[in-house]
Amino acid sequence: MILVALCLVCPGVSAVVNPKPFVIPELKEWKGAEGAFVPTETTKIVCPANQPELLRIARMLADDCETMFGHKPEVVQGKGGAGDVILAIRADKKLGKEGYTVKVTDRILLTAPESIGVYWGTRTLLQIAEQSENHQFPKGTLRDFPDYAMRGFMIDCGRKFIPLSFLQDYVKIMAYYKMNTLQIHLNDNGFKQFFGHDWSKTYAAFRLESDTYPGLAARDGSYSKKEFIDFQKQAASNFVEIIPEIDVPAHSLALTHYKPEIGSKEYGMDHLDLFKPETYEFVDALFKEYLEGDNPVFVGKRVHIGTDEYSNAKKDVIEKFRAFTDHYIRFVEGFGKQAVVWGALSHAKGDTPVKSENVIMNAWYNGYADPATMIKDGYKLICIPDGMVYIVPVAGYYQDYLNEPYLYKEWTPAHIGKSVFEEKHPSILGGMFAIWNDHAGNGISVKDIHHRIFSPLQTLSVKMWTGAQTGIPYETF
Repeated sequence: MILVALCLVCPGVSAVVNPKPFVIPELKEWKGAEGAFVPTETTKIVCPANQPELLRIARMLADDCETMFGHKPEVVQGKGGAGDVILAIRADKKLGKEGYTVKVTDRILLTAPESIGVYWGTRTLLQIAEQSENHQFPKGTLRDFPDYAMRGFMIDCGRKFIPLSFLQDYVKIMAYYKMNTLQIHLNDNGFKQFFGHDWSKTYAAFRLESDTYPGLAARDGSYSKKEFIDFQKQAASNFVEIIPEIDVPAHSLALTHYKPEIGSKEYGMDHLDLFKPETYEFVDALFKEYLEGDNPVFVGKRVHIGTDEYSNAKKDVIEKFRAFTDHYIRFVEGFGKQAVVWGALSHAKGDTPVKSENVIMNAWYNGYADPATMIKDGYKLICIPDGMVYIVPVAGYYQDYLNEPYLYKEWTPAHIGKSVFEEKHPSILGGMFAIWNDHAGNGISVKDIHHRIFSPLQTLSVKMWTGAQTGIPYETF
């Protein structure tokens, strides 16, 4: 696609106004001018003195230019001039927390109310520069800002060990497309029917080193606490939040393999026994290990406690499940974290109150958690509808590859299954897609997973950022 129309300055020939540049996700506003800004060997990246975060972003941009284009611009602090790329903080209430403005004249001026907006703006500059041999920029002014605050995907590392190097690379890719949330599903198990209907032989894994429970971490692949901390910090430096998830009280076979007495003999050993005090003692200590201290293993502001697909066979079980959910919401909040849960409270409808204020819920299946009811009850939702955005490689159910043309044309985070809400609904924080490795034992490789993730990451980043606005046809991708 030719993004820049350079005008020939000839008598009687009208100048051509530049069309909106192609960027993923799509830019919100563009006012084209004439001509182009072409960087040179002397182009500097300039930021104000005494603003260390902008200096860090400027240096990241310079490093990225070297990686992508083979030239590392000089980074200086002070006042820029013609030929420079200038980064600055500038108040603009209409842009929100993540928005930014770029004005291209004889220089590039990138401004934003907060540093995160400046960073997203540098991703836009890199994408534009990548599309021409001389890395030119069409002159004009753009303003860009997201409709949804949380944009990302969930990856099942429990059933399939995903090397940290893969996750680190994906953080960089996500940041390039302004996706900012990666949920790491740290434990899960296979289905007993594929293991001779024997829970003791069914595959299960917990992927994070534990000193409290030595030997809990899976032998076929796990993360040390130090490297997981470093990974979260690296992601945060790219403005991507890692949400670690320990899934309880179902999907918990890895825990009951380690301590069989906390497993449910009635509902299956992948269920924790909610009627035993030892269950709470075990899970309390496990979460505490990663939450306590001045430098906790779970670095970010949010922690996911699971809570999906537990049995609702009896009323007393439902009430115990609701009490369990409430307990762990409050438990992680006691360490200064915001709790995230899978939606299950329509499936487990009961009388026991479950805290909703300041709690985020993955809205994945409306039969398990009716979105309208959950919003009425006070939860904030992440749209992750299973029938639309679940990838389960070679399973024969859900999607092997997502139907991207349909999602691009029809889906936004305001579409949770068959429930459709107004765009930018204040209780819908954003959207995710998910890759579940239910059948990872069938030879699914990390390369196979990459083939299923990369394209929808690009496509859905547009819908999570721009909502219903899709001025760029899908065929462009």
